[in-house]
Amino acid sequence: MSMSVTVNVLMDGSTVVSVRGEIDHGNAATLRQDLVAAATQRRPSELRVDLGLVTFLDSAAVGALVGAQREAGAEGVRLVIHRASPFVHRQLRVAGVDQLLGAPAEPDPDHIAF
Repeated sequence: MSMSVTVNVLMDGSTVVSVRGEIDHGNAATLRQDLVAAATQRRPSELRVDLGLVTFLDSAAVGALVGAQREAGAEGVRLVIHRASPFVHRQLRVAGVDQLLGAPAEPDPDHIAF
């Protein structure tokens, strides 16, 4: 499965980047570029990353999220994980970056497993 990224600007001006599919070494750099572009082009105070429909991520994906968070932060944009599937939440916690990325303490309770 591949990855898709959608950027939405909400009525309140906030920006949400929704990611769907699998994030791995083959597309992690693309995700990082997409997140940094959304942060630098739109300049929201907070960039929310919705990972609720991500079914897989590896260490390259975690690195991409952390790298994008650092680059966005350098531009004055706070990048935070807005939603995460239980699998993604666990991976971020195991990697020790869940708090760094502002992930909620618990996985999204409304997440529907497929």
